[in-house]
Amino acid sequence: MPRQQFNKPAAAFQTQPTHNLMLVQFLPPGGSPQVCAALWREGNYVHLASPLMRARHGVRDPKSYARQFPDALASIDAFEDAMAWLDAACYAAADPREVDAACQRHPEWRLRCAQYDGSDSNLLGLAGLIRAAETTGSFPSTIMRDCLLEMIRQILKNDPDLAAGQIKSTSQKGDDVATLDLGLDRAVVVTLLTNIASTDVVRQGVLAHHRMTAPNNDRTQSLLVLPNLQINQPMVLTPRVVITNMDTDHIRVSLVLMAKR
Repeated sequence: MPRQQFNKPAAAFQTQPTHNLMLVQFLPPGGSPQVCAALWREGNYVHLASPLMRARHGVRDPKSYARQFPDALASIDAFEDAMAWLDAACYAAADPREVDAACQRHPEWRLRCAQYDGSDSNLLGLAGLIRAAETTGSFPSTIMRDCLLEMIRQILKNDPDLAAGQIKSTSQKGDDVATLDLGLDRAVVVTLLTNIASTDVVRQGVLAHHRMTAPNNDRTQSLLVLPNLQINQPMVLTPRVVITNMDTDHIRVSLVLMAKR
């Protein structure tokens, strides 16, 4: 039996017969329930799809989850565990109703299923899930900071080249998000710059370089993260400054590069 497709685009749900489709809601602790996935029967199998669990190199991108659950980013690990359980439930089922019954028997996973009937609430739920999967659009700065910090935690946990790395400190003020200790006296200050015009990117990098070469910043490097920057790979502006966007792989590559300097 084939495994489920968490990375399948949300728009793929719309091609399924409506009588065969169920929407799944997740209720995060302290938050409100939102649609997180869809499941349907195809032949003798139950297929599950969610655009909220995309991952590259073992690092899940939290931005889609944050769009759907903006007040519950701290529950992303609980959500991942719930989706793993749901995947197993779908794998063992031959009909979506069996999955619905399993969710009711196990309320600890905070999942519930609803038959898609084309009602306004169903349409709004499905539309919200599709919007959450979009790669464009801005976040409030506080959510963007939380997403970036969660992404960094996962990268340090999953990349073998960063096995010695750890978050030394986090900041709740200004543009700095965290200071990382990458081993061998290599420190990286991660700075999030939103609403920076493309014509101002280099100037921001030069300012960061001057900051990193100050006497009290020996061997400290700067990773500037500009969410709206359109680039194909991270930009190494100076030996002390790397500029990237919010792409998970770009941030991972940047940190690996800085750890090896």
